[in-house]
Amino acid sequence: MKGFQRLIFFCIFGTYLVIIAGAVVRGTGSGLGCPDWPRCFGQWVPPMDIHELPENYKDIYKIAGKTIADFDPFKTWTEYLNRLLGVLLGFGIVSLFIKSFRLRENEPNLPWFCGGLLFLILIQGGVGALVVSTHLKPFIITIHMFLAIILLFGLQYLKKYCDDLQDTSIVAKIDLKALNLSKVLVLFLFLQILLGTQVRQQVDHFTRDTMTATHETIIGHLGWMFYVHRSFSIVIALFFIYLLVYFHRSQYNRGSFFLTLMGFLCVLGNIFSGVTLNYFGFPANAQPPHLFFGVLCIGIVYGLYLNLRGTLLED
Repeated sequence: MKGFQRLIFFCIFGTYLVIIAGAVVRGTGSGLGCPDWPRCFGQWVPPMDIHELPENYKDIYKIAGKTIADFDPFKTWTEYLNRLLGVLLGFGIVSLFIKSFRLRENEPNLPWFCGGLLFLILIQGGVGALVVSTHLKPFIITIHMFLAIILLFGLQYLKKYCDDLQDTSIVAKIDLKALNLSKVLVLFLFLQILLGTQVRQQVDHFTRDTMTATHETIIGHLGWMFYVHRSFSIVIALFFIYLLVYFHRSQYNRGSFFLTLMGFLCVLGNIFSGVTLNYFGFPANAQPPHLFFGVLCIGIVYGLYLNLRGTLLED
């Protein structure tokens, strides 16, 4: 079981890496660095120089009837490395599925659960291909992010379930108020991340379609979703402060207080990077930290929620 749990941790870490790599791809405009899938310019190892491509490569690799941009090795390899990380994560999930059969005598549900995760990663790969073939359609990108978070939740749940199988200690009384508050906070963070993907897509489209776009014109172009996303971060920060005060006064669970504090620090980092994006012209190097803090925060809060539920073995 210990080796299985280590593999789960590797997959959780790999999921975070894939999400951050996706943010780097998005921030650097490398989403179409590889115009085909699963190969890149028809090759398993993408080219390093334009001379390795045929002269009419723009016509050969049209996407949704649109001619691709000039070949850029940096963007191509940024997107390709993102795909490689996704493949490594896929191998990790496959390994989980195979190893789960060795443990089915002690816990028959593990192969079914790991099979569900394997199915989810396959769907995620298919949606990734759609992102490219639809020329970065906003709705598909949002689904791609949604599935990544669901995969993260599934792996965290599996880790907690396996931890409970190994832990025979007495379960403390469940704090229903804290449990419900953590559940609401997970929902808030989930909605905030999805709003952020749509705001970023508006910025990308306006910048691409308007060659003379400036920071002022971009802000003026963004609609209500941007202002909701920006203001909602304050609501989430206040929610965290309330939870911190609650755990501090109740003396119920110092571990819950620590997790909430870590989540709150992630929110502060997210707000700081968001301010950088807002007031400094949406620099590419500020987007990966912005998404990283957001996804790390929701992972921490979901872990808090699982801990507050107590043991999962009774589900």
